[in-house]
Amino acid sequence: MRTRNAFPILLIVAMTIVGCHSHDLYDPEYGNNGNKEKPEANTFDFSTIQTVNLAIDYSACGAGAVFFSIYDENPMSDDADPVLRTDIEPVFESFTNRSGIFNETVTLPAFAEHLYIYTGNFFVKDQLLECDVQNGSANITAKNSRAMTRGASATTRGDVYLTNSLETLYQLSFLVNWRTGDNTGERIYKDWATPLGKWDANTGRPAYLMTSENPSYSKLAFTEEEMNGIKQTIGNALTNKKTCDTRYRQPYDLILDKKSEVAVTVVGGNTCWNSTMGYYYYTADDVPTKPEDLNIIMLFPNTQDGKSDFVKSKGNNYYGNIALEDGDMVQLIYYPNIANNDFSGATTEFPEGMRIGFILKSNGWGMQKTVGDKKYYNSYKGDLKNSDIGRQYNAWASSTEGLSYSSDDQEQNEADKGTYKFPNPTGQARTAKFAYQNADGQQYAIVSFEDACNDDDYDDFILALKPVGVFEELPTPDEKETKTTGVYAYEDLWPSEGDYDMNDAVVDYSQVWTWKTPDVATTAYMIKKETINLTTYQNYVTLKSGLAVTIKNNVTPSIVKMKTIKGADVKEVNFTTEDEADGSKVYFLTDDIKGTLGTQFVIEFEYKDGITEKQKTKVKPFIYRNEGNGRWEVHIPYEAPTSKMIMSYFGKEGSDDLSVPGEGKYYLNATDYPFAFFLSSVTIEPFKNTILVRDNESKRIDKYFPDFIGWSTSKGANNKDWYKKPKNS
Repeated sequence: MRTRNAFPILLIVAMTIVGCHSHDLYDPEYGNNGNKEKPEANTFDFSTIQTVNLAIDYSACGAGAVFFSIYDENPMSDDADPVLRTDIEPVFESFTNRSGIFNETVTLPAFAEHLYIYTGNFFVKDQLLECDVQNGSANITAKNSRAMTRGASATTRGDVYLTNSLETLYQLSFLVNWRTGDNTGERIYKDWATPLGKWDANTGRPAYLMTSENPSYSKLAFTEEEMNGIKQTIGNALTNKKTCDTRYRQPYDLILDKKSEVAVTVVGGNTCWNSTMGYYYYTADDVPTKPEDLNIIMLFPNTQDGKSDFVKSKGNNYYGNIALEDGDMVQLIYYPNIANNDFSGATTEFPEGMRIGFILKSNGWGMQKTVGDKKYYNSYKGDLKNSDIGRQYNAWASSTEGLSYSSDDQEQNEADKGTYKFPNPTGQARTAKFAYQNADGQQYAIVSFEDACNDDDYDDFILALKPVGVFEELPTPDEKETKTTGVYAYEDLWPSEGDYDMNDAVVDYSQVWTWKTPDVATTAYMIKKETINLTTYQNYVTLKSGLAVTIKNNVTPSIVKMKTIKGADVKEVNFTTEDEADGSKVYFLTDDIKGTLGTQFVIEFEYKDGITEKQKTKVKPFIYRNEGNGRWEVHIPYEAPTSKMIMSYFGKEGSDDLSVPGEGKYYLNATDYPFAFFLSSVTIEPFKNTILVRDNESKRIDKYFPDFIGWSTSKGANNKDWYKKPKNS
């Protein structure tokens, strides 16, 4: 133990009583240890991050650029029909290249040792993959794909006969008893019309699918490039098991702004149901106001393509009853007198201004296999384990606002564990409508359906429409955001040993990347904007410190914007900056953290031509005080200061700093506590009830995070997630 002069001893006692705020920072006699040798520096870097060579391969899926998220724990809920959890956040997100491959060196939190890689991409069947980080690398390949399963499942069978009878499809218009499957007699919609033609009575596969012999086929069929763009757009807009963005849940139908033919192409489905789909149309002068106003034409008697992972994981519940393949097309026909049940005058061209809508009856084709004296094809029972029939579901998904319908049977809800988790008493539209927009600005309309009321991912059945440029403009999902988070904590008594409560200056950090592409079929995803957010927090100290950040852009931004946000007060500002010799720039956000508590400092970089994953900007926040022409700065261990740093503070005689700048060793001491550190992949929330509580001032951080010492003394080998486990959690 070092001996100290009387005055410093009294000073230490005073500091212990009142906390770190009462100590003058640079008493030249403080800590003078005479002829004693300096202790050995603790060379642990106190880092909570790791560098990982990450290789993810979705190339077998034919899905184009795949957006994926990495979690350090299973992101799926633990129930019969799992959904993506909302109580955890990913530790990393990004896009693959257009071939479905990601191979980059990335930064992950050190506690992420077993990785869960999730993608909600509709065209990737292996949506949840797992792998370990071993020797600084993590590698995983998706083995299955929707494209690989396409083929014979939808072919007609030997005992085929064609029909357009709705005898066993009474549930298209009436409520059914969920216990027995019987028609209750309560009508909701008109009887559906079947003028397009017949279908396979066994499978529901239409006999009126478009073929290359149709004179309009070449005009209405999608090329491979067009379909690639459509798939990429769907992958951007929809995430399986995650709520669909409200921007795409349009309450209005597709409106033709010119006279045109119209065809729909099946892109796929992801559902356990054998549902039934119809279409209808109306003008602005004759908008339907209630379900019985719809004149519905049968489009797909059975929408099931057999590719649902959920159903395959439960066994084949379709008895071979698969109707569709991706790419199947039907040309819509306009019947001008359909309101009078008159199908004369039919034409392939719809008038300008016509609105086209769609409706999906959940499990409408599900009552087709004889069980006793009733007919059911889909045997999936949900949580009705003791039922003798497949699950019955009184739900219709319409693309028109106010014209969907679903019962809210509380007994069924209780028996089937939340069948109607999202009741729809007002009949809100249950479709998403958006568009793939190519480099020429042409839009390809896409309509996706939510077939039930137990989730809101809207990827249960998806159609694309042609020709292009005939519908009024739709939103285009050409942007997506990824984010990383963390917390910086600083001791403001450096280079003297502090109380290590790590709350003298606490900064909530996030960095957001906005990805965008002008043409998803031909242009790689690039980051168009980076947003750096730093929000100040501080416990009860009296020393005045400022907050700055060193930033080195790998590509020169075309636009730089700066602002502060505090509550509802948003101000455009220009932070003072300094240029460093290595091309980086120092942004001085505030010279008084205490005077700006709770302020969010924002720096936005926009890039005209975009940047790649490798070109993401690195940020280095630090606290500082100006002293004459130089600065006192505190950074995280081993991080070099700026050129204005007063270098004599490093290894200062009598101080507790053991830095060796010539060896690239900065901000080191002899204790198991750092002067500053960065905590990866968390927000400020865990610290609001621990180190930022007034009564916890001057109490070392392990008082409230007991696993800290095990992590520190093992030099990061143990308890890597210590800061996610506050005391009594």
